[in-house]
Amino acid sequence: MKNFLTVFFVITIFSSMVFGGVSVETFNLDNGIKVIYKHTNTAEIASLKFCSPVSVLHENTAKSGETTLLYSVMSKSTKNRSSEQLSSDIESLGSAVFFDVEYDFSGWTLNCMSEYFDKSCEILADMILNPAFDEQEMEKERDLIIESVKARKDSIKLTANDKFISDFYDKNHAYSVIKSGKEDTLKNLTRKDLQDTYNKIYSCKDIVITVVGNIKKNEVKKVLEKYFGSMVLSSENIKTVSQNKTERPVKDTVVPSKFNQAFIIYAYDVPDVLNKDFVTLKLISYILGGRMTGRLFMELREKLGLAYEVSSVYPARVDNSYFEIYIGLDKKNIDVAKKGIETIMKDLCENKVDEQELKDTKNFVKGVYLLDHQSVEKQAYYLIFREMLGQGYKYDEEYIDILSKITADDIIKTANKYFNREPYKLVLKP
Repeated sequence: MKNFLTVFFVITIFSSMVFGGVSVETFNLDNGIKVIYKHTNTAEIASLKFCSPVSVLHENTAKSGETTLLYSVMSKSTKNRSSEQLSSDIESLGSAVFFDVEYDFSGWTLNCMSEYFDKSCEILADMILNPAFDEQEMEKERDLIIESVKARKDSIKLTANDKFISDFYDKNHAYSVIKSGKEDTLKNLTRKDLQDTYNKIYSCKDIVITVVGNIKKNEVKKVLEKYFGSMVLSSENIKTVSQNKTERPVKDTVVPSKFNQAFIIYAYDVPDVLNKDFVTLKLISYILGGRMTGRLFMELREKLGLAYEVSSVYPARVDNSYFEIYIGLDKKNIDVAKKGIETIMKDLCENKVDEQELKDTKNFVKGVYLLDHQSVEKQAYYLIFREMLGQGYKYDEEYIDILSKITADDIIKTANKYFNREPYKLVLKP
């Protein structure tokens, strides 16, 4: 009863706060940059996202990590501001600026008080348009990123993930390497590499800015035109590295590891974010995992006591994605857990989802989705996220409606389409 009331409260209250009666507008700067604007009646705050669709997906794997290193260096200083001055100027306004490097897009977030929107945008523009590319800062940031890459080896989950993606994707595909890159490629990156990557990212004609907050449209338009309207954009499309078919092991990939626990990954080939099955696969992911009443959690952890961590993942990607099931467990339970996963997937393909389970899962997804849209920053994020992935910003509001119309027939049809194939299997074994 408590869970039902929570979901009801979320859907009725937050849906009106997030979507109800609030229109999203778009306009273009003189140079063609698209701006997505949404006014809110919240506190006097605003959030801006500045993103380019050029990111890790466009890297050559021989130079993996260059996008992350570039943004790390850009965040430290500009030609006009030292590292200390940059930090001081941002903090004196009560603002926050940080970068986000994803596989399929990259960019900046600016959170500020509405009254300081102009001054805060000036600082962000200085960071974007006048990077110093300081050699000492580059070496320092390179060392920090390399240390973070090395530290992944101390986590069984991250170790398994890194082995999984390197097997699952072609070695020349950017998805086969973590976003931070590899130790050897990071060591070889030069200042010129960063400058070349910078030019690709910030000359892209598909740069988008989203602004959400309690600030007038005229003010937003005037400020953005002043600071970003002079950017020169290219008319050319940036090409990604092509994906070749990967020859994966027919049998399980068993890797000896230093950890006391074991870790299993099952991964299936599934389509990109623009495929018609995208939302159905997202819903299936929640039926199986991502919550404490998901089938994987209930069957493998609660009933059998096999797992200390278990879930499913389906990332939204521009290129082909994967549907992953993972479980961390004691090595003595490996065979039982594998049989359990395969039984759950077989049942998903052979038997329709119960209507109550389907309803409960949809309510859970709606609740999580709406709760995650409370802040102006998250609203700005989702608008630009949809735009960067090619779905369009309007899709963010349509997503819940599409999800609500998915039937048990849709789920079993989609399950048989993708999960009757032999998955990639990885076992990390002490």
